Amino acid sequence: MLKEPLLDETAPWKQRFNASIIFSARIARENPGRGIVISNQANHVFQIYSWDVSTNTMTQLTHKPDGLFEVVLSPDGQYLYYLEDQGGNETGHFLRIPYEGGNPVDLTPNLPPYVVSQESTLYGLTISGSSRVLGGVVAHSNAYHLYCIEVGEKDPIGEPHLLYSNPKLAMSPVLSYDGEVAVIASTESTGTLQYTLIAFDVRSGERIGELEDGPGASLDLFTFSPVAGDLRVLATSNRSGNMRPLLWNPCTGERYNLPLDELEGEIKPLDWSSDGKRLLLCQFRQAVQRLYIYNLESGALHALQHPSGTYTQTHFGPDDTILTTWQNANHAACIIELDERTGQQKHILIAADTVPEGQPWKSFTFPSTDGETIQGWLCVPEGEGPFPTILETHGGPNAVTVERFDAVCQSWVDHGFAFASINYRGSTTFGKQFLEQIWGNPGDLEVEDMVGARTWLIEQGIARPDQVFLTGRSYGGI
Repeated sequence: MLKEPLLDETAPWKQRFNASIIFSARIARENPGRGIVISNQANHVFQIYSWDVSTNTMTQLTHKPDGLFEVVLSPDGQYLYYLEDQGGNETGHFLRIPYEGGNPVDLTPNLPPYVVSQESTLYGLTISGSSRVLGGVVAHSNAYHLYCIEVGEKDPIGEPHLLYSNPKLAMSPVLSYDGEVAVIASTESTGTLQYTLIAFDVRSGERIGELEDGPGASLDLFTFSPVAGDLRVLATSNRSGNMRPLLWNPCTGERYNLPLDELEGEIKPLDWSSDGKRLLLCQFRQAVQRLYIYNLESGALHALQHPSGTYTQTHFGPDDTILTTWQNANHAACIIELDERTGQQKHILIAADTVPEGQPWKSFTFPSTDGETIQGWLCVPEGEGPFPTILETHGGPNAVTVERFDAVCQSWVDHGFAFASINYRGSTTFGKQFLEQIWGNPGDLEVEDMVGARTWLIEQGIARPDQVFLTGRSYGGI
């Protein structure tokens, strides 16, 4: 039953919308006392904050009127790097500022304005583990260009060194610890949205290796080993039908596929321990995450018993810990510390604002119009249905909806609506075949999946047939 609008200033939905948001946080690998937090604590505009990990204090570093929520912290904790654009047009130059604050410096003053891929690791820019080499793939002049920049001992910035140019899509590189090797993911040889890996000697620009995985397969990059002299790259392949991790040495050609056949779904690498001995992995199964530690020396796989919910910016911390941004439907994103051995929560490092609890999200599956099984998330108000229902589709389509704290959803539910969000065909983490079904035919199967969701919601007595409202952002509708 619909409720009268809750207009009081203390209404639960208003409290949730007015609460500050912690978007992400990360510590410097080689200087773990320093971190950064992206939050909208000041005037509800996202800005960058330095984070003194020992005292848990934050200091605002940026004051951009339009906000800023994509930034890279150098491993030594000395500098922050970000793309300076004009009013959110995603075209501009990379800048850096000191961790303590100060005037920004343009890394590429002599280049034309450029675009970086928002799907790239670390928002288009990569920094070597030594913090002495920067690398990025940028788009300008009708091509994708790989540049590397050396940073001197006293931090002078060198000239951009062009290693690669091609009109085909390429993602930003990963760099070896000392920055002597760069690897990119490129569509140069496929001409599709499927990627191969290309390795370069940074000093000479020589192409020293390439990894392909056969017709129809795609490779993705994550990171180099964090150990100096170890030239293995952590990547994934979907040749099996699901994203699976592998190690590749572009200098020797040696490849090792992690033996994870006992795990269902897709497996995404999250981090590589500083000693080079352990990998932090995330399993996605029906849009639900599970974290694992893989020991590279013994081959042992250890499942972590962590709280349920969604994890982002998850990485190894000091003293056998894992630091992560965690949230679920009833808890806004906060920075927590997990025990690396068990996965149990040890501490809340940066808490979210306290807000009224909403209704839980529940995973559900339903048949599309052609019988394909589709997963979604459902949140319903108290009482008996059917309810007027909001049916949401995410943007992308190269994305996935996971359990999240969602003030928009809960505001509808507060007023008597049900809320459903579906992972239609084309969504990530459901496997290669599910992802690629919409290629070359956008807007067809996605709509069929929406029709299937509506039918199921009505049949289950959740939705009123005459009151199902469609919504979505970007590719999802608006």
